[in-house]
Amino acid sequence: MTAIAPATTGRYRFTVNGEPVEVAIPGGRRLLDVLRLDLGLTGTKEGCGEGECGACSVLLDGAVVDSCLVPVCQVDAHEVRTVEGLARGGKLDPLQAAFAATGGAQCGICTPGMLMAGRAFLEAAGELAAGGPAPTDEAIREAIAGNLCRCTGYTKIVEAIRLAAEGASAVPDVPAPPAERPVARAETPVFLADPPAISPGSLDEALRLMAEGGVRPVAGGTDLLVARPATDGGAAPEPYLDLWGLGELRGIRLEDGALVLGALTTYAELRRDSLVAANLPVLAEMAGLVGAAQIQGRGTLGGNAVTASPAGDSLPVLLAIDAELVAGSVRGERTVPAAAFFPTYRRTALAADELLLRIQVPLVEDRQVAYRKVGTRRAQAISKVALAVAWRWQAGTWRDVRVAAGSVAPTPIRCRATEAALEGESPAPDVAARAAAALAADISPIDDVRSTAAYRRAVAGRVLYRIVRDAGGW
Repeated sequence: MTAIAPATTGRYRFTVNGEPVEVAIPGGRRLLDVLRLDLGLTGTKEGCGEGECGACSVLLDGAVVDSCLVPVCQVDAHEVRTVEGLARGGKLDPLQAAFAATGGAQCGICTPGMLMAGRAFLEAAGELAAGGPAPTDEAIREAIAGNLCRCTGYTKIVEAIRLAAEGASAVPDVPAPPAERPVARAETPVFLADPPAISPGSLDEALRLMAEGGVRPVAGGTDLLVARPATDGGAAPEPYLDLWGLGELRGIRLEDGALVLGALTTYAELRRDSLVAANLPVLAEMAGLVGAAQIQGRGTLGGNAVTASPAGDSLPVLLAIDAELVAGSVRGERTVPAAAFFPTYRRTALAADELLLRIQVPLVEDRQVAYRKVGTRRAQAISKVALAVAWRWQAGTWRDVRVAAGSVAPTPIRCRATEAALEGESPAPDVAARAAAALAADISPIDDVRSTAAYRRAVAGRVLYRIVRDAGGW
C-alpha cells in the first residue's frame, strides 16, 4: 500500500486504478491535486479548474466526475480510476485503441478526460452487450458534452467512441506501455489553501457542528471548490463540513400531497427518478440543462438553492412551483417559502447555524410548468436568462399563474406584474405581447461579462412570448 504523510489533518484510504492508497493531507484538497501532486499520476490534466472543460475527468465509483471539484474527504473508501488505469493485460483499452485508429487524439490535453467520459458512457450503456443497439451520435455527444476539445476534433472523437462500442473485435490490439502506478511523494507544493474537512456520521452531528460554528458546509462541491481561497499567509481557511455522506439529506418521496426532495438530490437523480417524471417533469427538464454528466452527478438541488446565485438554474423553477425549503438546526426545523428564501444577492434566509434539509413541493392538480434557459451554448453554459412559468387551465384561461426569472435581477425573482397580466387570460397573441411588456418592467438586468442588460431584457420578453404561444398552439 502506498502511504503519504505530509503535515496532516486527516487520513484517507481509497483505491486508485485498483491499488490501495492512503493519504494524510487536508480533507479539502482537490482530488486532482492528490492525483497529480501527491501520487504522481499526471495523465489527469488541469484545464479550467472550474468544472467547465472536463480535462480532469476521472471515474469515481464508475461515474465520471471533474476531479478539480471533488475534495479528497469525499473519496475516502471509494474507487478512483484514471487514464493510467485504462490499459489492461498489456494492451490498450479498446477505447484508447479506437482513439488512435480514428485520429481522435490530437494535442492531448483533452484526451484523458475524453477517454474517461467515453469509458463511463460505454459502461453505463452496457458496452459490448451482444446484439445491443449501437449508441447514437447524439447520445455520444451528450456523454462528452462536459469535455472541451481545444482542437475542435469532436467528429473523430465521436467516431472513436462509436467504434469502441462495436466491440473489442472492431479495433486492433495495441500494446500498452507499462502502467504508471501511484507513487508517494515526500513533499507536495501547495499553491492554494487546502482546508481541513470534517465528515460527520449523522445529521445530528452535522447540526451540532453547525451550532458550534467555524465550519463551511460542502455538498457536491461544484460551486464551493471553484472559489478556493488563495494562500496569503493569513488565517487558515474554515474547515469544510462534508455533507456528502449524510443519507438523511437524500431521497425523493411523496408525502402529504407533496413531492419531497432531499437537499442532496443530484441533477442526475432528478433526470432519472420516476416520481419526478410522473409529478414534476419540469425538474428533470431543468436538470438536463445543468452542465453535463460530470456536474449533474455531483451538483445538488439544495446546493444550488443555498449558493443563491441569481443565475442558479433550478431557482426560477422552485419559485414558480411554490416550493418550500425546510431548514434545520439543533433548535429544530422551520419551513421557508421559496419566495422568501432569497432576500438579497447571494444570501438566503438560513440562519448561521442552519442547514437546508429538503425541498418540498405541493402537488397541484392540472398544473402546467414551462422552463426555458438561454445561454452561450447548449451544455456547460451559465444562463443569460432563465424563465419558469406555471399555471392551471380553467375554462380555457390561465389561473394561479407564477412567473419566475433568473439572471435578470440581483436575486431570482417572482415577476408579479407579469403574473397579473396573464392571470385569468387565454394564451392569445395580444396577451403574450402585454405580458412580455410587463416582464420588461419586472426585471432589472445588468451588463456583465456574459451579456448585456438590453439583450437580457429583449430575450426574456421573447422567451415568455414563445411560452405563451406554445401553450396557445398558435
